[in-house]
Amino acid sequence: MTLHVEVTADRRFGTNSYLVVDQDTHDAVVIDSNLEPELVIDAAGARAAKVKAILLTHTDLDHIAGLHELREAFGSIPIAVHDSERAVVSEGKPLRREFGPLATQIDNVATLREGEPYRAGSLEFEVLHTPGHSPGGVTLKIDGYLFTGDALFAGSIGRSDFANSDGRKLIDGIRSQLLSQPDEMIVYSGHGPATTIGRERKNNPFLT
Repeated sequence: MTLHVEVTADRRFGTNSYLVVDQDTHDAVVIDSNLEPELVIDAAGARAAKVKAILLTHTDLDHIAGLHELREAFGSIPIAVHDSERAVVSEGKPLRREFGPLATQIDNVATLREGEPYRAGSLEFEVLHTPGHSPGGVTLKIDGYLFTGDALFAGSIGRSDFANSDGRKLIDGIRSQLLSQPDEMIVYSGHGPATTIGRERKNNPFLT
């Protein structure tokens, strides 16, 4: 399998939304849905991608804002999320008590569960539970790539100052689930540039 990863970032929050395409079959997924969903929709069209699912690393507003537009573009494909944050997208319950309820209520919600691979067409992702920034934060692993959401960034880690965040769990999850990966693994984060596990192991000031 030969993968192509394309990143789009919105201008308001710099939130990354990823298109992951199997270049042999053109099967694809979108990982996270930022405030400018038309960017990843256009990228999918340019690559003739057959988008099979939308995978969420977590459900902060800037990572789910474009879900309705993606559904309009790609049809009623599954939206996969960790069970502890399922109600955010299926019932519009707020992830954070600091913010109000969302206008997001979507059907065909699938589960991302640690230890169970998630398959979307010819793509298969390993699900690593990396909570702390949010209860249901996950990292999605495929081939040589890790999509870490807001757990691990280039030179930083996610916020843990929300009421339902947990700084200790965040660090523990990064160390056990992510720093245990090979140095050459490429990290695609929820914000900012790509990095590698080896670079973060050596240089990330929150982890050294």
